[in-house]
Amino acid sequence: MKTDAMSSLAADFMLAVYLDGQGRVPSYFAGLDFGLSGAILMELALDGFIQTADGYIVAVHAAGPRDRILGEIHAEIRASRRPRTASEWVRALSASAHRRLSAGLIADGVLVRTPRRLPSPTGSARRYDIRRGQRRHAAVRPAGAAADSFARLAALAATASACGAATDGRQRSEYEAESLFLSPACTEILTAVADCVWLQGLSSWT
Repeated sequence: MKTDAMSSLAADFMLAVYLDGQGRVPSYFAGLDFGLSGAILMELALDGFIQTADGYIVAVHAAGPRDRILGEIHAEIRASRRPRTASEWVRALSASAHRRLSAGLIADGVLVRTPRRLPSPTGSARRYDIRRGQRRHAAVRPAGAAADSFARLAALAATASACGAATDGRQRSEYEAESLFLSPACTEILTAVADCVWLQGLSSWT
């Protein structure tokens, strides 16, 4: 299990997919906030902290992850007064995922928030400087060929695909077959992300 915010699957998603090449935060209507929340849930599922039961996400272990962000969200799932589906958790966590993850990456010295705002297709966008370029490179090309590394990279690519995006230097189809071997919980989370992105896109046109 990974124990620091800087190396989590969700942090990898933020560096490799969420932020563009200039460090800009995408428009909410791009749907990538759902990818961030989905990546957090995928990390918990991969590490065995959550699973699905009758369509709902449930916390498995009483003790949460050592990672602060994952631990907070695991505690939220455990403390929820009513069971929620994967789609409900993806939507609920999407509002705070960017704030939580960026704070962790800033604290770890990976990101620095800049006062400049660059133009985006829908207006000006917040911008970050990535202080550790090798960290972003490692997000999509991890060293070694360990099964755990490959499973996480497959999960990263599958989450990006669910958002209609692709990780740098990777063909989306390269890991599509691997996503078929993910756990039922991971599969439900990916489906939830794709559904939320689709509904968000639909509402933006109405």
